[in-house]
Amino acid sequence: MRRRDLLALLPLLPLAARAQGEGDWVRAFGEFLRRVPPAGYLVHPTEARDLMLFEPLILDVRTEEERRRGYIPGSVHLYAAEVPARLEVLPQDKEELILVYCNSGSVSMVVAAFLQALGYKNAKNIAHGFKGWLDAGLEVEEA
Repeated sequence: MRRRDLLALLPLLPLAARAQGEGDWVRAFGEFLRRVPPAGYLVHPTEARDLMLFEPLILDVRTEEERRRGYIPGSVHLYAAEVPARLEVLPQDKEELILVYCNSGSVSMVVAAFLQALGYKNAKNIAHGFKGWLDAGLEVEEA
């Protein structure tokens, strides 16, 4: 496993450990991922743009450096590793729509799954992240 992939999973360690006590958190995490179908948390960039009509929280979980290269208009920046400690940034209503993105869609997938595990039923990952957004020719704000 690459270091970046391992780091992306770190925010989920407490959740997995709690699910299994002090047992096998890897198995617990795998079971959680098995139960959450991709359609439950994945939206394509053009779908995400259309969902903006509902005024979702758009959560940019990239690094500061990545954010400086541009971002989705109206997004709130909160680095992925900070999400578990900064839950006050999220809507109080766990039914509200949250669109999460990173640079490629892999880290934001983990964050969206984490948010769903916390009960945010409408936490969605933007497929292919910011790169997918750019490839779709959608509007970007410059930092």
